[in-house]
Amino acid sequence: RKVAATATEMVLRRAGQGRGGVRMERETSHMGRMNSAMMVLAVSLLVSLPCCSALPSACGFVSSTSSFLRGRSNAQMLRPHSLCPSSPANILSSLRMSDDDKAEKVESALQKLAKADKVTEGEKKDPEDGKEPSGFVDDVVAWMNSDVGREEAFQWTLTFAIAISFRLFVMEPRFIPSLSMYPTFEVGDQLAVEKVTKYWRDYQRTDVVVFRAPPAFAEYVDSKKANEDLIKRIVAVEGDTVQVSKGKVYINGQQSTEPFINGPPNYEFGPVTVPPGMVLVLGDNRNASLDSHIWGFLPKENIIGRAVLKYWPLTRASLVQH
Repeated sequence: RKVAATATEMVLRRAGQGRGGVRMERETSHMGRMNSAMMVLAVSLLVSLPCCSALPSACGFVSSTSSFLRGRSNAQMLRPHSLCPSSPANILSSLRMSDDDKAEKVESALQKLAKADKVTEGEKKDPEDGKEPSGFVDDVVAWMNSDVGREEAFQWTLTFAIAISFRLFVMEPRFIPSLSMYPTFEVGDQLAVEKVTKYWRDYQRTDVVVFRAPPAFAEYVDSKKANEDLIKRIVAVEGDTVQVSKGKVYINGQQSTEPFINGPPNYEFGPVTVPPGMVLVLGDNRNASLDSHIWGFLPKENIIGRAVLKYWPLTRASLVQH
């Protein structure tokens, strides 16, 4: 009521100043001021009203009906009444409560996220020691402890063992480093050497074999090449008598047919008889080969295997001629 009275007084004072000779520039400006005054008056009246008339009992105000007046005493009518829930104070209180509810919900959501992160971190930890795996070694250990890791490790180990066994006991690749076996092999050729047939088949003439150099070979080369593996062709086996004369090779007195050589030998050798457990080997490039006509006979136990296939380069790939 005080606010309404103050607003009314302000409106009347402005109106009186206008009548007292205050000059108005425009009529629309005067109307705007009057409208502003009326808005102030309306707002002040709304603020001064305690509650809407539709909810008298809920707000604690007195009803205007005679039956209600008769049912209440003067003391009860004069007693100050509580504020209506729709008053500005209650509205602000409800807004504060809604903000508090939102804050509580946000805090609850953050707590749930924090718990979820803790659970995820706990799953990443190693169940045995409770520590997260760090580094390559820990990752490998964790992989080996898993079922998939153990299965894959077994498969790789088995594959590796089969490959090594195949190389050691069945077949292995070899590389040609020189021209001692030209034209059968050239420098850079790669071939497969089998190691199985020696268990049931004796070495025969014209077999191309790979072998470990005998001790006598070290007398003609430096120490770095003394332990190299060599490749030559068997010319005579144990019990054969060998002679090289006038560019011809004679085995047991008969001339040997050799379509695979690079040219006739220009040296003289023999005749010699191959002792038991030995073979005599010569290179196909007879005049450029360090072989048995220089360092002697080859023990059979030094033979690694027979060359059976030339697979590289592909343009010259073929079976080895025996």
